Amino acid sequence: MSDIKKIEDLKNEYNNIEIPSELDDIITNTIRTEKKGLNKMYLGRTGIAAAVLIATFTSAVNISPTFAESMSNIPVVSSIVKLVNFKTYTAKDGNMEANINVAQVEGLQNKELENQLNNEFIKEGQKEYGEFLKEMKAMEGEDNHKSVETSYQVKADNDSVYSIVYTKFEASGSSDTQYKAYTIDKKNQAVVSLKSLFKDNSYVDIISDYIKDEMRNEMKTDDSKSYFIDSTDPTDANFDKIKADQTFYINNDGKIVIMFNKYEVAPGYMGAPEFVIPSDIVKNILIDRGLVK
Repeated sequence: MSDIKKIEDLKNEYNNIEIPSELDDIITNTIRTEKKGLNKMYLGRTGIAAAVLIATFTSAVNISPTFAESMSNIPVVSSIVKLVNFKTYTAKDGNMEANINVAQVEGLQNKELENQLNNEFIKEGQKEYGEFLKEMKAMEGEDNHKSVETSYQVKADNDSVYSIVYTKFEASGSSDTQYKAYTIDKKNQAVVSLKSLFKDNSYVDIISDYIKDEMRNEMKTDDSKSYFIDSTDPTDANFDKIKADQTFYINNDGKIVIMFNKYEVAPGYMGAPEFVIPSDIVKNILIDRGLVK
């Protein structure tokens, strides 16, 4: 049932409540009591109306069990979590340039987790910036080309999860893209690992087999696609299976998205591949946390 339908049903239930005669006495006595104090406090009609509303609402809940039960099913607006840009470290010398963005999470109820994530983001930014400055100094006077850019992006924000992806893009002749991802369980206020979503370790093979089938299908239907798979050359490193802690996030549709860094499972021109995993192939081994749908 949709949230709107729940609210409409609740409205109809409320309007159809049979009001007992005692409720008139409750309201009248409440008004008389509130008037005596409120006249002196210059709160006027607002305070009286609020008192009547509270009395009426409380009585309605007590009178109608159905009404009370319906109230428990009304969706509650969760706290607003947001990602903001905290700081940007910049450096430029000739053809060498860095833009290191540091994000901060705001609005988590678990402040310990919020501080932990924000400190990690700061340390990551300082590390990248420090390494770039050292490299820039070491190459001073040389005609080198290099750029580094980091960014954070919100991939999902709903009642269940808040997913953040950190991207590091580096170019120096060729380019490289690396990811880190953080999926926050809003209900339990904790970062979710891939392993924690499943009852056992069979998810590694199940997800890996699906991804390999997808790779084969893509290469079969599109000659421009290429993955490190099924090569008969003994010197080639074929993709076998994901890591137990493979980079992933949960998207707004409640689907697991497996991420690979550039060159990890495909040639550079393929970029950094992602694979959305259908929930039905893992539903039998999922721990029901309401995150994967």
